[in-house]
Amino acid sequence: MSDFGDQPPALRRDRSRREPDESMEALFSTPRDDDETSASRSGDDLSMSDDLGMSPDRARSGARTGSSSSTSSRRGHGRRRGRRRRRAWIWAIVAAVIVALGVGGVYAGVRVYEQAMTAREHLTAAMPYVDQVKSAMLANDSEAADRAARAYVAEATAAGTALDGPVWGLLEQIPLPVFENLRAVHTVADVAEEVGTGILVPASSIDLAPITPTGGRVDVAGLEAVRSTVARIGEAVDGVEAQLATIDRAALIEQVGTGVTQVSDAVAQVKGVVGPAEDILGFLPGLLGGDGAKNYLLMFQGNAEARASGGSPGSFVLLRADQGVITFERDVASTEFPFALAESVIPLDEQTTALYSDIVGRWTANMTSTPDFPTTAALLQGWWATKFDDQIDGVISVDPVALSYFLEATGPLTLETGAVLSSENAVDLLMNQAYFMYPDGRDSNAFFSAAAVSVFNGLLSGGASPVRLIDAGGRSAAEGRLQVWVPDADAMDIIAGSPVAGTLPTDNVDQTAIGVYFNDTTGSKMDYYVDASVAVKTDQCTALGTTTWTTDVTLQNGITRDEANTLPRYVTGPYFAPGDIGTDYIVYAPIGATIESWTVNGEPYGELAHTSHLGRDAIRVNIVLQPGKAATLHVVMKGPAASKASPYGPVAVKHTPMVRETAVDIDSPGCR
Repeated sequence: MSDFGDQPPALRRDRSRREPDESMEALFSTPRDDDETSASRSGDDLSMSDDLGMSPDRARSGARTGSSSSTSSRRGHGRRRGRRRRRAWIWAIVAAVIVALGVGGVYAGVRVYEQAMTAREHLTAAMPYVDQVKSAMLANDSEAADRAARAYVAEATAAGTALDGPVWGLLEQIPLPVFENLRAVHTVADVAEEVGTGILVPASSIDLAPITPTGGRVDVAGLEAVRSTVARIGEAVDGVEAQLATIDRAALIEQVGTGVTQVSDAVAQVKGVVGPAEDILGFLPGLLGGDGAKNYLLMFQGNAEARASGGSPGSFVLLRADQGVITFERDVASTEFPFALAESVIPLDEQTTALYSDIVGRWTANMTSTPDFPTTAALLQGWWATKFDDQIDGVISVDPVALSYFLEATGPLTLETGAVLSSENAVDLLMNQAYFMYPDGRDSNAFFSAAAVSVFNGLLSGGASPVRLIDAGGRSAAEGRLQVWVPDADAMDIIAGSPVAGTLPTDNVDQTAIGVYFNDTTGSKMDYYVDASVAVKTDQCTALGTTTWTTDVTLQNGITRDEANTLPRYVTGPYFAPGDIGTDYIVYAPIGATIESWTVNGEPYGELAHTSHLGRDAIRVNIVLQPGKAATLHVVMKGPAASKASPYGPVAVKHTPMVRETAVDIDSPGCR
């Protein structure tokens, strides 16, 4: 049988009925000649006998019958045996592939793990250099900062290099969520390197000297160089944020997701510093007279006589800035201005008058009675215009506590009187002892003005630590002890919302602010002996309906009657028995909330005013504190119906900066 046509009919029929899977099997097997040799047939016979459970002899006996059906049967069994062999080879190949993939997978897993651990080691080694850069910069040691920054870059670069290679690169390209973790780790390593080259290295080159006045002059050109560097850092921060934004965080395992979040939060913190710094450095040269001379009024508030903005203003100094050169043009005590005008020195809006009355604009001592510093700045300019025709380009306010912070930068200063003013004694000397030394109000105001000018002369002369100077400014602003207003709308937009602007927020998005302020009505310097505390409790994060805020405002009179009887009349005031302290408590509700009720020491209490001011519901009550006594104003405020369009940010208390720190406690269950 040399070809298909010579085969018996029965066999031809069998082949014509071959099932499809046999044809597919043929694709994976070695072709066989259909004309089998006798040896191959003998082998088939043996195979067939085994399959049928027959002995070889019996099988051969059956074979000798010569029946065509037996021959067809033997050949059928031969084909099945061939199919089994072919199937065995198929499964062997599949098994080999699976084993190869398994071995490859194990290898890839081990390799990726080793790479990840190496990268982790380098990133861990890099982190201490960040603190070293910061410490060196604060010490104004640019060389040490640069060494630490470049050491960080070396480790961060090594971390990225550790993740290079075909295995990691191949797995990164697989578009499955599980491999997003590898992409995320690589992105973080790239970000770490960019943090070094784009942020730390440029930052280490910043020279803080231009920020510090020397010889009465600020280096305006140097400020521009600093701004340029900060701008480059800002661009790098934006690039890093864009890289992190490409990560699909929903696909990350917990460990990788936590790491990405930590890096992202750290970058956000850097951006929170770099952004405002670039903005401030952008307009600061202009404020320093870089584009023409500017005049500023410097106000000194005395916290011993509390006012909403800080304290009663004691004196004012006219500063002139021209190309960075700062000079003192004149200083004027508040007592040199007209007393008790018949009407406000400038027009007041109806809401201000309704809450505080027109005394805000009729006495210089009351111009700081509202918590809105732009209003105070406008009032001061109005008062200044009653005596001088100077063009005013801005108003700055500080208090004795702020001066004590700046004295940490300058060191102790000797006043014209021979007294030594230091960060340790400034508060006591300026807000209490001076009134014993100079019982006449005009004399004490003159001493206060001279002391303040001495501090600023010390700052301008040079030698102050730039780091401590920056820290003093930041701390003073955060506590509401340093406030600034300028008519430049762009500049005000930049500082809007920061404590230095001296304004309440206009919404509840970033923070839900409650305002708590005090105005002394004793006409005294007795608030040196008063301590304040504020406690707020709210369900704004748990309420299913209307939100409630309860605010307890407490003042404690810390002097005894006997002690008060020994004080100068200028300290105790002309209107009350020595030791008694009259104070207006002013409380502002969050935006959109209303004040529902209030009590004093648990009892109903009448208000002097309950009205709207600065876009908020507000009340004013007056309480007289006897020596050693405390009084708590308890206020209940309700928000509007819950609305997704009006979210509540974290609760914050904005308050009068007192002589000593005001204790603030906020209880907001369910809030992060």
